[in-house]
Amino acid sequence: MTLQPFTNEQLNYFKFAFVVLDEFPKALRQTFQQMWDNSIGHLPGFQPWDNSIAVRNMFRATEGGKTKVPTHLSYDEWDCTALFQATIFARSFALPDSSSHHRTLSDLYVRPLKLPHGHFHASVVSPGGNNAETFAIAIDQLRLLRNAFCHSPSSQIDKPTFDRYIQHTKDAIKALGLTSGPVDTVGSLTEADFPTKRVRRLEDDIRKELQAENTFLKEDVKDELIGIRSDITQSNQERQQDVNRAATETKEEIHELKKQWKEETLESRRTAERNIETTNAANQEMNENIVELNRKFDDVLNNKKSATERNEEIHELKKQLELLQEEWKKETLESRRTAERNIETTTAANQEMNENIAELNRKFDDVLKNKRSGNN
Repeated sequence: MTLQPFTNEQLNYFKFAFVVLDEFPKALRQTFQQMWDNSIGHLPGFQPWDNSIAVRNMFRATEGGKTKVPTHLSYDEWDCTALFQATIFARSFALPDSSSHHRTLSDLYVRPLKLPHGHFHASVVSPGGNNAETFAIAIDQLRLLRNAFCHSPSSQIDKPTFDRYIQHTKDAIKALGLTSGPVDTVGSLTEADFPTKRVRRLEDDIRKELQAENTFLKEDVKDELIGIRSDITQSNQERQQDVNRAATETKEEIHELKKQWKEETLESRRTAERNIETTNAANQEMNENIVELNRKFDDVLNNKKSATERNEEIHELKKQLELLQEEWKKETLESRRTAERNIETTTAANQEMNENIAELNRKFDDVLKNKRSGNN
C-alpha cells in the first residue's frame, strides 16, 4: 500500500524520529563508554569498555548487583531508556555532594535546577566548567527531547518546533564531545528518503520506544511505592524506638525524683528532730534553773538576815530569772525560726514535687498517645 504524500509537518516528524531512534542511542553509547573508561575502566580490577560479558558484569557490580539496565544484552541493544539509566541515573558514576554523600549525576546536577515540566535546558554547558555537570545536563537534554517526541500528541511537528528540537540536539551532542554531522544532514532529507518500508520501520521503532518508556515508568513507580513503604516502616520503627526511649527516660526520672524526695524529706525529718531535741533540752535546762532559783528563794526567806539583805538577794535572783528567761526566749525563738524555715523548705520541696509529678503525668500522656499513634 502506497503512502499518501507527506505534509511538511509529517516529514518533520519522521526526520526527528530518525534522529531520536538512530542518533540518540549512538551518542549515548559513545558517551557511556567514555564515562566508563575515564571513571572506572582504568581502576585496578576493572577494564576499559569492550562490550564483553565480563565488562558488563563489572558494570552490574558497580551498580550494586542490581540495575534496570539489561546487562545480559550487548550494549548495542540498549535503548535510550537503558542508556539514560546507565549514565545520569547510574550509581557507578555517582559523585560526592557537599555533605560527602554520593549522588547520581541526575540528583547532583539536574534535580537542583527544578526545570518546569515541558521545558528544555537553556544551556547544556556547566557555568563553572564542570565536565560532569555538562555531561549530566547534556544527557538530560536528550532525555527531555526523547520524551517530547514520544509523548507528541500527533505525528506532526511544525517547522519552528522542529528547528528548536534539532538545535537543542546539536548543542547537547557537541557538549558531549561528539560530532553533530549526522544530525546536520537531517535537514536535507526529503520525502524520497522515507519510503513505505522505512516509515513502517520507524513507526514500529516508535512503538517499541514507547513500550520501553512505559515499562520503565511502571517499574519506577513500583520502586517508588516500595521505597515509600520502606520509609513508612522505618518511620514506625523509629517512632516506636522514640516511645520506648521516652518510657525508659521517664522511669529513670521517676526513680531519681523518688530518691531526691526521700532524701529531702529524711533531711527535713532529721532537722525537725534536732530542733525538737534542742527545744526540749532548752526547756529542761530552764526548768532546772527555775528549780534552782526556787530553792535559793526559799533559802533567802528562811535566812535570818535583815529585810534589806533579803530584798537585795531577791532582786539578784529576779535578775537571774530575767536573764534565764531572755536566754530561753532566744533559744526557743531560734528553734521556731528554724522550724519555720524547715516548713518553708518542705513546702517548696512539696511544690517542686507536685510540679514534677504534673510534668511526669504529661509525659505519660505523650507516651501513651505515641503508642496509640504507633499502633494505628
